[in-house]
Amino acid sequence: MKKKIIFHSGSLRMGGLERVLVEVLQNIDLKKFDIKLLIEDEFKEENIFEKDIPKEIKITYLIPENILQKTKKLRENKKNIMHKIGYNLMMQVERYIRNKNLMKFLKENEAEVLVDFDNGLSKDIHKIKGLKKVAWLHNSIPKLKKKKSKIDRFGKRLNNYDIVVAICDDMKIETETIFPYLKGKVTRIYNPFNFERIKNLAENDSHLSKKEKEMLKENYIVSVSRLDNVQKDYPTLLKAFKELKNEGFNKKLYIVGDGPSRKEIEDQIIELNLEEEVKLLGQQKNPYIWIKNADLFVHSSKYEGLPTVLIEAMIVNTVVVSSDCPTGPREILDNGNCGILVEVGNIEGLAKGILEGLNQKEKYNEKLKIRVEEFNKEKVIKEYEKLILER
Repeated sequence: MKKKIIFHSGSLRMGGLERVLVEVLQNIDLKKFDIKLLIEDEFKEENIFEKDIPKEIKITYLIPENILQKTKKLRENKKNIMHKIGYNLMMQVERYIRNKNLMKFLKENEAEVLVDFDNGLSKDIHKIKGLKKVAWLHNSIPKLKKKKSKIDRFGKRLNNYDIVVAICDDMKIETETIFPYLKGKVTRIYNPFNFERIKNLAENDSHLSKKEKEMLKENYIVSVSRLDNVQKDYPTLLKAFKELKNEGFNKKLYIVGDGPSRKEIEDQIIELNLEEEVKLLGQQKNPYIWIKNADLFVHSSKYEGLPTVLIEAMIVNTVVVSSDCPTGPREILDNGNCGILVEVGNIEGLAKGILEGLNQKEKYNEKLKIRVEEFNKEKVIKEYEKLILER
């Protein structure tokens, strides 16, 4: 008899967490599990991964799209006092509808295991009884929550789960250090990666324009992430690239992604006189072809969970230079044996790391091929299934 499982997450938008969720649901053995997927937001146009969910898995949304659209319109005009009042009222309406639909769903859908993949149920988890509850941590808690009061509150909520999964060893250690009362509850399972799919996409240029195909032929290094200076620290990367240019560096920098700091990044590119060398490529559903054809992958984050994009770069055999931020890069790169680690926020260090990576690619290539096998979906999905099947 199939084990009945509920997976919960916030959305099916483009994002690292969402990509991992889809990978899990596409590869978990549906002969063993009857899975229902509970998603918070029904933003159809933004939930681009919806079509990738296996048809056997029923998706239920907690907040209808028409409600979300009304809230979005009011939020975009919050400078108007009436819109601000309306926005606050709609947020209350959203919460009421969401909570009502959540309780209705749980009442109507019997399950043995609840996997809260983004911790979006942490405020409600103490109300949910009669099933095994699993929380998944995708980010460093201190960097995510920042204030001590929020960290403490989050720890108490995590204690209401039966199992807490961290996606790397550093994060497991960090969680148990901050919350000693969680020792024994926390385990580590890496994110799964479909090597064959990633390698095939890395060879597929059918979606590219003529101009983009020409850009692929350039000598370039690449960065792929959400454009968020608070976390991803693009100012350090751009200043390091400027230093390299001043020393005669003749490669370009392509940045794949979009996000709230795009305007700041565009302004900094102009300020540093890098318009010809640095290109913002925007959101790309297939970033792998840009990574594979790059001379080097560079990552400048201040903090992470387990930065999946570093693993994706390794899968297509592109050498990585990364900030040594908490958590993930040091573990992924095996303490610098499979790639180059540099101090967070160190402009000169990042510039030197880029040059070292380009000059010593052969040194890292074979080692990264061996290390990256730890993230292969065949190995990781077995760990997911074991966790769910255990009483």
